[in-house]
Amino acid sequence: MHYRISISFILFFALQIVLFAQEDSSSYNKKYAFKPKDMTKDLEVGQEFLYVDGIYKVWDGERFNWGFYKEETKEKLTKPKYDTITYRYLHQEKKGFYRIKENGKWGMLKEDRSVWVPVQYDALNYITKRQHPYISIELKNKYGVLSPSGTPILEAIYEDILFDGYRYKVKKGDKWGLKNSKGEALIPTCFDQIGDHQYISHTRVRIGKKWSVYNWIKDNPCNTEKKYDDIDYFSRFFVVREKGKFALLDINAKEVLPFEYDFMSPFFLKYLNTILVGKDKKVGLLRIDSTDKVHTSIPIEYNDIWIDENNFKLKVRLGDKIDYYYGNQTLFDLAYNDVQYYEDINRMMVKKGAKWGMLTVDGEPIIPIAYSKIHVMNENQFMVQKGTKWGVLNAKGVELIPAIYDEFDYRPKKKIFFVRKKGKWGIVSITKGVILPPKYEDMCTLSNRTYLVQIKGLWGVVAGGGRVIIPAEYSFYEYKYKDREVVLIHADGRVKKYDLR
Repeated sequence: MHYRISISFILFFALQIVLFAQEDSSSYNKKYAFKPKDMTKDLEVGQEFLYVDGIYKVWDGERFNWGFYKEETKEKLTKPKYDTITYRYLHQEKKGFYRIKENGKWGMLKEDRSVWVPVQYDALNYITKRQHPYISIELKNKYGVLSPSGTPILEAIYEDILFDGYRYKVKKGDKWGLKNSKGEALIPTCFDQIGDHQYISHTRVRIGKKWSVYNWIKDNPCNTEKKYDDIDYFSRFFVVREKGKFALLDINAKEVLPFEYDFMSPFFLKYLNTILVGKDKKVGLLRIDSTDKVHTSIPIEYNDIWIDENNFKLKVRLGDKIDYYYGNQTLFDLAYNDVQYYEDINRMMVKKGAKWGMLTVDGEPIIPIAYSKIHVMNENQFMVQKGTKWGVLNAKGVELIPAIYDEFDYRPKKKIFFVRKKGKWGIVSITKGVILPPKYEDMCTLSNRTYLVQIKGLWGVVAGGGRVIIPAEYSFYEYKYKDREVVLIHADGRVKKYDLR
């Protein structure tokens, strides 16, 4: 019974905390470390402030009112009748102007304070946009555009206006249109979406869920029947999709490729007039020449086609076989699971199953297909892994270092390998063979061609071949790159210095 009462009390207390926290948070006022100071509380009615550019303001007890004065004599040129005044200087045009707000409406004055834009807009702003500056205006939640001289280009009747520096994309109601920089209609305002293109004729337009190209419908743009599910640009053509089938049309809507493809997409950038097409889960590559004639670059027989980014050559895949496609045929008759051409050495790595080998470009074997990995060191030497063991072969496939090592750490400057075998480290060279046998726990090369080595946790120094210079009986050492000596420290405190000069 006591246990139940305790549980009930805890639940009641927790509920009260939650309710209190909710109630408290609803009336919580934010606190700031630095509360903004009210700069007007000590002002007197009628107190005024003079600014540069001939602007002044006067406090009326509730807000500031603005006006103009003559800077030389401080003479007031206008009464403080404006809600606000701001001055802006246009460096490229080398002129200034004033944005003024009066009775909630905005206008603009020239630098001599003559009227530039009448005070009648809910908002306005001078936009310096590339070669075509303009004045954006807002009136009753509608947008428009004035020229830099203040004359209307677009009346304030639009829900939205987008300008790219040359043309205005306008939205009226829920429809879009396109105007030139003078406000003249380029595309009527009757589309749900208008794409972007350098040429009006090539511009994509959408009506409902259907797309078209303006050149196809320009004679009857708002009531066209020539509409498709999707359209994408391809060079001077258009990839068109309708009811799951693809075609290629020209600027006049003429079929270059008919509606019979399950897939169609522009190919890699280098192949500007080449298009990837698919039928029945197979793909091919077609090329369109300057006369719009279609040529088959790769027949529709493969599962995938792509560009090898290392050498920009065509590759194809059929099932689990990969090959280069060259001269209207596969290079190796799809004999391998992967191929990789190395242009610098003019050799081909090929893979069968999980094993790699190397061929000439004519298909002559160089390295047998027996290695897990092959890394190109240079045109004459190749690091190979056989099973889990590493070694080095020459350009004829002859072993320079046998594949017997668990790890390879190649140092190109010294042309040596740190090798690990059965947990021990050594050093081998392609030209000198074994420099140090792999029997050390750790090691470090020294500047005088000797080596700091660790055996059974103790440090010493050896020369090539393992000749002992300082026995491995020191617990610690002190040495940094480019130091002129190594300091070895014995467990009993004895110090041995080894001069590297």
